[in-house]
Amino acid sequence: MRLGIDFGTSNSAAAIVRDGQVQPIRFGDADQFRTSVYFPGIMQDPGEFKLEPGQEHELQALIDAAAAQARANGQARPLEALRREALLSLRRQWMEKRMAEPRSSSQLLQNAVYGDDALEAYFEENEGNLVQSPKSMLGYNLHPRARQTITGIATHILEHIRLTASAQLGAPVRDALLGRPVQFRSSIGDAGNEQALAILREAALAAGFDEVAFMEEPAAAAMHYHATSAQPHEAIIVDIGGGTTDIAHARVGGGEPPRIHRAWGIARGGTDIDLALSLAAYMPLFGRGITRVPTHHYVEAAMVQDMTRQRDFRQHSYDHVEDPYGSRLQALQDTGNTARLYREVERAKISLSGTAEHASPLPFIEKGLQVETSAEGLGQAAHGYLGQLRELLDQVRQDIGQAPDAVFMTGGMSRAGYLRQAAADAFPTARQVHGDASFGVVQGLALAAAGSH
Repeated sequence: MRLGIDFGTSNSAAAIVRDGQVQPIRFGDADQFRTSVYFPGIMQDPGEFKLEPGQEHELQALIDAAAAQARANGQARPLEALRREALLSLRRQWMEKRMAEPRSSSQLLQNAVYGDDALEAYFEENEGNLVQSPKSMLGYNLHPRARQTITGIATHILEHIRLTASAQLGAPVRDALLGRPVQFRSSIGDAGNEQALAILREAALAAGFDEVAFMEEPAAAAMHYHATSAQPHEAIIVDIGGGTTDIAHARVGGGEPPRIHRAWGIARGGTDIDLALSLAAYMPLFGRGITRVPTHHYVEAAMVQDMTRQRDFRQHSYDHVEDPYGSRLQALQDTGNTARLYREVERAKISLSGTAEHASPLPFIEKGLQVETSAEGLGQAAHGYLGQLRELLDQVRQDIGQAPDAVFMTGGMSRAGYLRQAAADAFPTARQVHGDASFGVVQGLALAAAGSH
């Protein structure tokens, strides 16, 4: 049996074809689970870092060297920025030393909790570590220890999927077809794609799969659409997920196998809208645009998927920021509160796709504090991503040089009316077909996995 797995930025799912029908794997009461993991004690808390006796001299030497380098390049850099970078360098060395202690990933991850339960465990325990959307980190420049940790997390998520599927199907599952975006999020260019696939392959094998292959997610969505199309026709497949947006041009329908002509992708998706909505509607309550707190502090707080930025945010001091903003920022630094805020942002984004207004209570920050958001505000926050989507759709239209018969939309963000309108504007003569937003890709993966043998 070959399992199709959608290892998603926001949610993960799996399915298999049995007796000619796609059968989803159930995770508790649901067909998917949030791609989040909570674990205690794996990564050292940078908040524990303090300069040791004698390190002031080392710190000053780093500042002097950086200042000299800046002067050699004809630059004049502020002393505060030089000191901050020097402290980060010393802290990074401290972290690497602490993480080099002989502790295996299996020992560290044995008490991990996954999905929505991970958030609840993190909130309840009020300590430990929460990693959300580990897929978004696979293509970034990773220190060897960080890579080992991310690989370990991916391994346990994939093992959770494999064991759940094996129990449900009554037989060991050892073969998997994993979906992959056209372009992973990356800080190292094309090498990020290679690294991400290498990590996922290593994790899948460590999770107990004997064979693992990959399929681009829009091609998988095309497989799903093909299975429901009686007549052959040309289609554009638009898959808008949490971390990436992927498009394929395919010939689907009829008795012949689907033919994928070409695929395009950008490493942008729903999480980018989350970030923009958080900065525009939520962070002003914490002083963004009002106080002298640098903008990047608010970005660090909002990007819960980025462990490094989250640690950096917790390092800042807001003792001298005027109230109520200083006390609110300090409350946001408390364990779990950036994750709580992000969950409220997600809820607002989902709600505003169908309603004009939404209220987000923030009692974990301050009693009676509430954020009022609107559909118009969401549209403004989504403007940046929407522009990138329109550019991608325009590129697709130019590349194919013809009008498709249909535009098939899938992925969690494809429910949003403003994104559907962007696709309609790009291909005005094509009929728009709305697939299963959450499960179109995984159903296609299951069909492709079954058809490959």
